[in-house]
Amino acid sequence: MLRRATILRWTGSGSLADLQSSVEHIMGLEGLKGKAKRSGNSLVVAGPEPARTCSVFRHLPGVSWLAAGYAVEGSFGLAAAAEELAKRYLRRGGRFGVEAESAGGPAASDIAGAVTSHLLDAAKGARASPQPPRTTFRVAVDASGGAAGVELSRGPGGIPTGRDRASCLVSGGKHSSVMAWQAVLMGYRVRLVHAVEDDEGLLAAARLYSELSFRSDPRGLSLTAIEGGPAARLLRGFASEADGPVFCGLTAKKALADWPPESGVAMPLYLLSEEWFDSEFRGLDLEARESALGWGKGGTTKARSKSFGGRRADVSEVLDGLS
Repeated sequence: MLRRATILRWTGSGSLADLQSSVEHIMGLEGLKGKAKRSGNSLVVAGPEPARTCSVFRHLPGVSWLAAGYAVEGSFGLAAAAEELAKRYLRRGGRFGVEAESAGGPAASDIAGAVTSHLLDAAKGARASPQPPRTTFRVAVDASGGAAGVELSRGPGGIPTGRDRASCLVSGGKHSSVMAWQAVLMGYRVRLVHAVEDDEGLLAAARLYSELSFRSDPRGLSLTAIEGGPAARLLRGFASEADGPVFCGLTAKKALADWPPESGVAMPLYLLSEEWFDSEFRGLDLEARESALGWGKGGTTKARSKSFGGRRADVSEVLDGLS
């Protein structure tokens, strides 16, 4: 009997061990009973329903693509998996492609050829095509087995959550929210820092934390709300004392004027277009909010702070944790 399995392809950046650690932790949070096993540069998650598994991990940093299918052991298992996949995903005249990776045993090209042959035998009239296929089948195997499946979605790319830490100054608006997500994709353990001016801004920062906590390994995420004086002064004070890099998401128009180079705040996205920020922000599924905060004006001041983090949470849980 075939066992259900999901393939998560590592991007090759950062550490596969970090990706596996994040996947196993999130599986526990989601109640996905199974095991994540390395197979070459992929993780094979055997046991849980693949469509749900793909949904859980489709935003996880460090994932290039996700495929749903079946665990395999040896050539017989590969043939049975290919036959079942053909029944479910191929139609007469349909174009498909096969991409395989092998970390031991037969060469990847031989495995791809064998799977292609099995698919053609199982789906009469289907065609293996060098052109961009309608359906892409993925195989990841090593000496002890692996999985074969059909690609269901692309991942976000990027780097799995590692050990390096960074702080992101966030207003809750478009630019700082996008910067925070990019920092997560860069593999940082991210501390969101919000200077409280009003309830609306704090709510927006809580929404950002909640969204990122369901996209990434929440053990590497926190939100610090600081108050006790003018917001810009609070942020400048925090930036001057923070350990690790401090990021701010500003446009080219405001970047150097608000945060001069000597401030110690990095703005790696400030030359990108407003259209790019719009596209990335829409992908975060957050509510638009414009902030008129003059981020860099004023001196420093003593601050009071409250923090929440290390776990997945909806917006109300975040706000309760900061109260």
